[in-house]
Amino acid sequence: MEPQHAEDISVLASQLHRLRRDVRWLKVYAALSTLAMCAVALTAARSLGTGEELTAERINVVDPNGATRLVIANAERFPLPRLAGKEYPRAVHPAGMVFYDARGNEVGGLAITDAGTGKVGALALDYPNYDAMGLVTRISPDGADALAGFLINSRPPQDLDVIAAGKVAQRRIAIENHNEDAQIVLSDPQGRERIILGVDRDGQARIQMLDAQGKVTFQAPQ
Repeated sequence: MEPQHAEDISVLASQLHRLRRDVRWLKVYAALSTLAMCAVALTAARSLGTGEELTAERINVVDPNGATRLVIANAERFPLPRLAGKEYPRAVHPAGMVFYDARGNEVGGLAITDAGTGKVGALALDYPNYDAMGLVTRISPDGADALAGFLINSRPPQDLDVIAAGKVAQRRIAIENHNEDAQIVLSDPQGRERIILGVDRDGQARIQMLDAQGKVTFQAPQ
C-alpha cells in the first residue's frame, strides 16, 4: 500500500471515530434534554404557580380509587343529579360545582343560574335523597324583587328516591330577607307555618303564632 493511501485511511478512520463519538454524545444530550423537559412538564402540571391560569369547561376531581368526588363545570357540561347509580333531571341548568360521596352519590353543590326569570345562586348540602339545607339568593331580571335566605328542610325516609322524597319533604326553617322584610319562619312537619318572627322594611317588629289551619292565635304587638 502506498504511503499516501495509508495516511488517507488513517485520517478517515480518525474522522469516523470522532463522528461516532459525537453521535453518542448527541444521543446522550437528546435523552437528557427529553428527560429534563418531561420533568419540567410534570412539575408544571402538578403545581400552578402564582399568576398562572387553568381554563376548562369541566374539571373532575377523583380520589385514589378513581371515584369522582368533585366536578366543576359550566352550564353546558354540568352533571345531572346522581343517586344510587341513577341520574335525574334538573329543573335548571346552572354552572358551578357538585360534591359526591365515595359511592358516586351527589351530596351537595354550588349552583349559579342566570336565566330569563332572574339570577339565582344556591349552596346546598344534601340528605341521602333530598336537599337538607341551603343558602340561596334570587334577583329578578329588573332587580325590583330580591331575596337572600337560609333554608332547612325535613328529612324524608331514606328508602325513597329523589322524586318520592321531594313529595314528602317539607321546609321546616326559613331565615329570609325579602325586599328588606326580614323574618324567621318555623314550620311543623307538614310544612305549615306556625311561628313567624319578623322586622319589616320600616323597622316594625312582630311575632305571630298560628294554628294548623293558618289562623293567628297570638300576635305581638296586637
